[in-house]
Amino acid sequence: MGLSTPHQPFLNLVQEGLVDGRFLSGAYTLIAAGPPRLANVGGSAVGLTFEEAGEVADQLFYPLGVIQNFNISQNRNFSRIFEIGSERSLWIPGRTMGQIGMGRVLYHGPSFLRVLYAYYQSLLPPTAFPPVFKNLAAQLVANQHNVIVSPGFENLFINLASDLFHQPVGLLLYIKDSNEDTYGATYLESCVIPNHTLATDSNGVILQENVAMQYERMIPVAVKAIALISGGQVI
Repeated sequence: MGLSTPHQPFLNLVQEGLVDGRFLSGAYTLIAAGPPRLANVGGSAVGLTFEEAGEVADQLFYPLGVIQNFNISQNRNFSRIFEIGSERSLWIPGRTMGQIGMGRVLYHGPSFLRVLYAYYQSLLPPTAFPPVFKNLAAQLVANQHNVIVSPGFENLFINLASDLFHQPVGLLLYIKDSNEDTYGATYLESCVIPNHTLATDSNGVILQENVAMQYERMIPVAVKAIALISGGQVI
């Protein structure tokens, strides 16, 4: 429906073309950790299609389980320029910065920092450790360095002061609808972790972990997604 078509609130929805019972939900959203940049695993400068990844996608990204909340915020600075002799103004766009917040229950198995670095391996003492899963990124990422300060052992990575966390990671956000059809996907490149908390209380029965992250850039991922819906028509 366009502005040229009279709106009839008793007869029509404002946003037409929607299908009853077909919606987006956190239950159909996947968050997975991976290498810092898609170019590390064969992606182009503008992104990686799942057709390019093919059957090796499960060897590149590790799903983050027991996530309770997830948010992305983006901020872009604009400078407003005025001139003498006029009431009008101009805009000069500045830099864009993005932040991520996530909360996770430490149910069992690898801790939050461990699964975020699931692809990473350190081969040399004193802090040798394997990746959480067999993956291609462990061999393909260029900056695999010897970790000197231990992040932890086995399942529990807890020491944010470790030089392991100098190395950024990537995050894949993959969204489906309630029909399990793909809605879209994006990859957050070069994520670092300025803040990590582990908390519980005397009346609590769970351990809760939270991380605040910053990413360098967001790369949309081309997937076979739902076609654009506009004005009651699927285009």
